[in-house]
Amino acid sequence: MDELNDIFFSCKKDMEEILEQLKKEIHSVRLGSKSVSPFLGKIKIKCYGTFFPLIEVANISIIDNMNISIHPWDRSIISDIDKAIINANLGFMPTNKGDSIHIHLPIITEESRKNLMKKIKLQTEHAKVLVRRIRNKNNQYIRKLKISEDISKTGESRIQKMTNEYIQKIENFFLHKEKEILRI
Repeated sequence: MDELNDIFFSCKKDMEEILEQLKKEIHSVRLGSKSVSPFLGKIKIKCYGTFFPLIEVANISIIDNMNISIHPWDRSIISDIDKAIINANLGFMPTNKGDSIHIHLPIITEESRKNLMKKIKLQTEHAKVLVRRIRNKNNQYIRKLKISEDISKTGESRIQKMTNEYIQKIENFFLHKEKEILRI
């Protein structure tokens, strides 16, 4: 029975990882300055002979929903920051003002929103497929165990309940994000 519990634990852990990965990917969908600034902060800047996250070499300020200002602590690395932001390909162009960098986020049109929703829907469906693959893989592990057929069926039933639970969590997250995107 320990083997069966290990399979349940592993299955739940794998499904949770898929859900968290989906959340991370979908949270990266840009809607405004508040959703972009965490990603800006993680951009690696090559300076002083190594790479630093932007947040460690500059102050990132949200001016309003569509404008961000970046003030490096050392003005000599401003061109490095500018290049790194351009290379990150986040869908906007920074403006180098000499002592700071200004980013104006383009307005999201209705068509852009629909394209974002298509992208998110694809990511959501892919996550559901991955959850089902985990279900199948773990059901195969259960079938290979030397246990009675009743216990095996009970185990597969429990994994199916986990699968349904995670697919529902994925769907709920998608619906929440859809409402957020279409509301703005």
